[in-house]
Amino acid sequence: MPRSSNPWFSFLPGSSQPPALRLYCFPYAGAGHTVFQHWRAGLPSDIELALVKLPGRGARFGEPRATSLADLAEALAVAVAQASADGIPFAFFGHSMGALLAFETARQLLRQRLSPAQLLVSARTAPLAHGWRERVADLPQAQFLEIIRGMNGLPQELLDNPEWVDLFLPIIRDDFALCEDYCYRPAPQLSCPIHVLAGETDASVPLSLLDGWAQESHAECRTWLFPGGHFYLFEQETELLELVQRLLVSEPLRQAVN
Repeated sequence: MPRSSNPWFSFLPGSSQPPALRLYCFPYAGAGHTVFQHWRAGLPSDIELALVKLPGRGARFGEPRATSLADLAEALAVAVAQASADGIPFAFFGHSMGALLAFETARQLLRQRLSPAQLLVSARTAPLAHGWRERVADLPQAQFLEIIRGMNGLPQELLDNPEWVDLFLPIIRDDFALCEDYCYRPAPQLSCPIHVLAGETDASVPLSLLDGWAQESHAECRTWLFPGGHFYLFEQETELLELVQRLLVSEPLRQAVN
């Protein structure tokens, strides 16, 4: 399949061809692939970005939204495997819902004897700790909207716009349901290092529930904390990209599972 027609990814190459590494970026609940588009300017030219395009939003707005995170991960693993036919090593970065989706996609890839060189999971408790908080996806709209306001991830003017709320809040709600319906199942450990990133004051991600990520890989697992809450990646973007760059260029690049 030509890269330009791949429905799952928007590829943003640097000036170095072929790239040394391809970084897949998995968006958070309600977000489209364009939230990571400006990262192109903040990362080295030998890293190619592959922005994950999920159905039901952005360029795929007219498509039905996913009803199972497991099914979504399975479809993404197939797409990543196809894109990996060129032999370029790859890594995953996911924020919040995107972290859980990146993790499950990496698990699916194990079945095809493929692995990201690294898995960077941001603003997400360990999968085994899933379900620690009350479900919010089924709340009435006014209450659900207050939850979203409290996370400080969207401009206030959007949240005060009834037309925007009517159009996009259902997407965010469905994504919350995807995560809240997720069922963790034991599986073979990943072979890649896991880097856990979080905001120090993120009330939705208790720091004590990050430790379980270490159980998901037989490679290294390290935790990196940033000032800020759930959307620290906006407030600390320069520092975050510096860390991402440091991690991606310092770790050995490997793709096949031994």
